[in-house]
Amino acid sequence: MNNDELDQVYTGMAQALTRVGESRAPLFLSILGLSLLSRLPNAEDALALMAQAEASSLDDGAMANYPASLPNRPT
Repeated sequence: MNNDELDQVYTGMAQALTRVGESRAPLFLSILGLSLLSRLPNAEDALALMAQAEASSLDDGAMANYPASLPNRPT
């Protein structure tokens, strides 16, 4: 995903969060997160992304800084 596509997705997510409202935002994000994590090839990759997101969330200067795609791993 290039930067323009990422911006489109970010905007779409912000609009969806507005539509569902603050009280349902955690549920929306949980459903979205689990749906996206389930598309990863294995639990190791999912757990690594969750750890990265958690660490970023605990940082006062939190910013998502993830690679566009995960490196291919031998199977």
